[in-house]
Amino acid sequence: MADCELCGVARPTLCPVKVNDPSVKSAYLTGTWRGINEECLEACLEANHNRMTIDARKCNLCGIKNVVLYQVKIQVPIFQEPYHREVTRALCESCFEACEDTKKRREAEKEEGHHH
Repeated sequence: MADCELCGVARPTLCPVKVNDPSVKSAYLTGTWRGINEECLEACLEANHNRMTIDARKCNLCGIKNVVLYQVKIQVPIFQEPYHREVTRALCESCFEACEDTKKRREAEKEEGHHH
């Protein structure tokens, strides 16, 4: 089990998103992996298509500061009605692109699985 980087929900499998974290850039030149669940990935993809800027300090996925950030509405489960609350996260353009890459990779893997 691992926790989603955006909503904190523990899942047996997460979608790996490769981001460029500036705090570890010198050690990981090609990027580092962050895990988000499928619901959060879909929320990121939707937010990428309907970009709305947000006044935030840093990206919630890679931690970069001083760049334009966009809002992503995430559903966080809670243990009372309505059983989730909506929270707003901030993502940079680079992380949106990483989410798109993850979606394409997952679709290619599913397609490849159907051919076997």
